[in-house]
Amino acid sequence: MSWSVMKVIFSVLICFYLIGCSSSKVHLYSRYLSDSEIKKVSEEIEELGFDVVTNTLSFPEKINQSTLVYSPFLNDGKNLDSLVNLLSKLDWPISNIELLVNGNHWFKNDSIGLFLLHEGIKRNDTTPAQDLVNEYEVRGCDIPVKMKLYRDNTYQLFFANKPSDRTDYLEGIWKLRSYPYLELTSFNERWWFYFEIEQKTEIDKVSEIEIIELKPLDKYSFIPNCSFIYGQRS
Repeated sequence: MSWSVMKVIFSVLICFYLIGCSSSKVHLYSRYLSDSEIKKVSEEIEELGFDVVTNTLSFPEKINQSTLVYSPFLNDGKNLDSLVNLLSKLDWPISNIELLVNGNHWFKNDSIGLFLLHEGIKRNDTTPAQDLVNEYEVRGCDIPVKMKLYRDNTYQLFFANKPSDRTDYLEGIWKLRSYPYLELTSFNERWWFYFEIEQKTEIDKVSEIEIIELKPLDKYSFIPNCSFIYGQRS
């Protein structure tokens, strides 16, 4: 057998060895968790031998309780039981366990999706503050502007064309005062914007889209009659 063939066989064997020894990956959806909760859960899961990757992506619309979604290609199914038992001890009982896919979230190649929710945080008649953290497109006016609401409760307005010499209203703090009303206040506390939050479902040629629309409560001079929308396909 030639040396070149032996090198190929050796490389293949090494690949199989690494695949067999690799840790299962847990994708922790931490949108509704505090920083301390993220740290605690991640560290405990890693001690079980999993690799943990955190994100703050939106949850599939149908998930309203703590859910675990797993790949059929897990190296060891017993690891799944160990993970569920650990989460229960951490006061995160898993209410729902599903295979492979939930909404637009796919899990494969020896991986697990973990969606953790405090009881009652997602209700059909309200929008949790965490779900407002998005980049919004404008609707209902001709001004090319976008708005971003950040996880640290700050906001930014982005205009394609500079609308005026003033810039102090472009950044500030957002608060969910009393649902369904959203308040934006500039950092210098000179400017206030108020919006009503509306949740609805729209349909295009592809699928249903879950919409969050922020509708202005007044005709603000910088963004007159401008609503802002964010959409996620079901």
